Amino acid sequence: MGWFKKIIRSIFTKLLVVIILTGICINIVVGGFFWHYRSAAGRPLHRNVSQYLDYIINDLGQPPDLERAKQIGRQASLNIYFESPQEKWSTADNLSDILNARWRDWGKTPLIRLGRYHGHHFIEITRNSSRFVFGLDKGVDLDPERKRLVIVLLCLLTLILAGAFLSIRWILKPVRWLNDGVREVGRGNLKHRVPLKRTDELRDLAAAFNDMTERIRDMLHTKEQLLLDVSHELRSPLTRIKIALEFLPDGTAKDNIAGDIAEMEKMINEILETARMHHLHGNLRLEPMPLADLIENVITEFEKQPPGVRAEKLPEGCIVRVDPEQIKRVFQNILTNALKFSSPDSKAIRIRLERRSPEITVQIRDFGIGIPEDELSFIFEPFYRVDKSRTKDTGGFGLGLSLCKTIMEAHGGRIEIGSELNTGTTVTLYFPE
Repeated sequence: MGWFKKIIRSIFTKLLVVIILTGICINIVVGGFFWHYRSAAGRPLHRNVSQYLDYIINDLGQPPDLERAKQIGRQASLNIYFESPQEKWSTADNLSDILNARWRDWGKTPLIRLGRYHGHHFIEITRNSSRFVFGLDKGVDLDPERKRLVIVLLCLLTLILAGAFLSIRWILKPVRWLNDGVREVGRGNLKHRVPLKRTDELRDLAAAFNDMTERIRDMLHTKEQLLLDVSHELRSPLTRIKIALEFLPDGTAKDNIAGDIAEMEKMINEILETARMHHLHGNLRLEPMPLADLIENVITEFEKQPPGVRAEKLPEGCIVRVDPEQIKRVFQNILTNALKFSSPDSKAIRIRLERRSPEITVQIRDFGIGIPEDELSFIFEPFYRVDKSRTKDTGGFGLGLSLCKTIMEAHGGRIEIGSELNTGTTVTLYFPE
């Protein structure tokens, strides 16, 4: 029974059943409609047609009387055409439909033929050497309920297709849940879980996705915890080295060791600060702050460093709730990188502040060496650097942008970077209003 349950639970089986039922329903409705319509359209002429027309011919007399034919035509909504060697007449003013009609024999008797021209039907009966042609008056609707039936048909088809659409949408609803889950995980929300409300393959896929997210979260947590543990453990030996360094005689070796120790302490402090911001989002000291004032305050620290920093647009009134010290650190890290990778003779770094409801954006653009496109997806990772040499000339530990991202997310915002090699880099900060 295992394979049978697997087939019954399969999403493909469900879709196949829906499609088959939809096709059957459509065929039944359309076939029934046209059968009914055809029967209704042919009913005035084909039901007991021989007996009915024979009765009319006998009623016309011998020879047939035109006035009597007109009277019968008005009563039965018929056009009657008569032709014999002696005379020829018609109750219709225009004989073009009859004269141009295409005729075929009626299988029941060779003395009766069916004709058709532009949607009008005729019956020809031959008696001795005379010819009678009967056709419905053009003003008569073959089926008074035709319009209503067409509307009913369209409504039924619409209901069937809508039911099929809603059924497929309900079956594929977990796909939308998975899409939302992928989007949330892509934003860094590893706590998001996809609902497990079905019993088909999509439920298994959602469970696998949740398990994968949990494993990634555990791996990242283990990595962060390892960094924290190592950073804490390094503080004690660094302190002992600094104390021992004081007993060494002054000289180049002592200065080099002191520089290395200072660099290691700076890296440890950045690691611990990143971890603190990541785990203590709720401990920010938020206060209403005009972003324009904060940007101008930071610009003054870099105005004398080539190629310089210039504010293009800093409108007043862009007030957000932020921790001023933390956001100031974000601006400092971004501007430091922009100056570091810009030549002194390039254009000045530009800063723009704009309100794009429901967000306020700060755009920082430099005209430096840029970042290769294949590196952009990794630049927010801790310890990642585009410059693989990691020399003291370029400085940094690859933690600055990671810290900026953590600070922006702690404020409910985000950071995005676009760059073109040998053209420049644009960093955009998004603050919620």
